[in-house]
Amino acid sequence: MMLPSYRGMVDRDGIYSIREVSYDSEETMTSFSIDPAMAEANSEAELISILALMIESLQQPFLIEGDFIPEKGNGELEFSFIRDEKSKYH
Repeated sequence: MMLPSYRGMVDRDGIYSIREVSYDSEETMTSFSIDPAMAEANSEAELISILALMIESLQQPFLIEGDFIPEKGNGELEFSFIRDEKSKYH
């Protein structure tokens, strides 16, 4: 069983959530879920593991949704970090 990765995120309205994120082989974040993550599992043990990962993810700095812009990917939404401060909404 491969467990997903998570990060805390704050959106433009100041709402905090946990998002599922993907990383490439160089451990660079390549995408994150549009909607907040839901804890769903096939067993009690799996649910506990997922919730533990979600809580652990909150120890990392929160992502700010306005720091990322969507890019065209291969069927999945991918995002790039916005480096120009004037393009960010915060």
